[in-house]
Amino acid sequence: MGAMINGYRFKHLESLISQAVNQGARLIHGGKRYHHPKYPRGHYFQPTVLVDVTTDMTIANEELFAPIALLMKVNSVDEAIRASNSTMYGLGGAVFGSKKEDVERVISEVETVGMAVNDFATFYVCQLPFGGTKGSGYGRFMGPEGLRALCNQKVALRIL
Repeated sequence: MGAMINGYRFKHLESLISQAVNQGARLIHGGKRYHHPKYPRGHYFQPTVLVDVTTDMTIANEELFAPIALLMKVNSVDEAIRASNSTMYGLGGAVFGSKKEDVERVISEVETVGMAVNDFATFYVCQLPFGGTKGSGYGRFMGPEGLRALCNQKVALRIL
């Protein structure tokens, strides 16, 4: 696990994890900053796994940008889609499954820009356009859409 860009949010992340545990989530691994003995000035956060997370927990309603995996129990594809769409964010997602109809439903109904299938974040490797929707922002990078974002387009109306 590599270093994070800075450690400013570590206290907040630790607080969110503690709050989730107090609300019934179970911490399986990690949950706090890591003081690397070889790189003491680096900003490391332990890879973290929380299970039994629910959509009403604060941690499930923030973009964490940290090595934290939140696992939620659902009983159906409908419930999984509702849980995925329950947040105001929509940066990216992944769906794992073998039933094509269910996978296709998740791809079309989850409110996010990019969806990887049976993998995670493969659109980065393929250099496909990537960007957010909803509270995750707007715009794209990579691919033709990303190149257009770096251009100043001009419209000219000529009457001759």
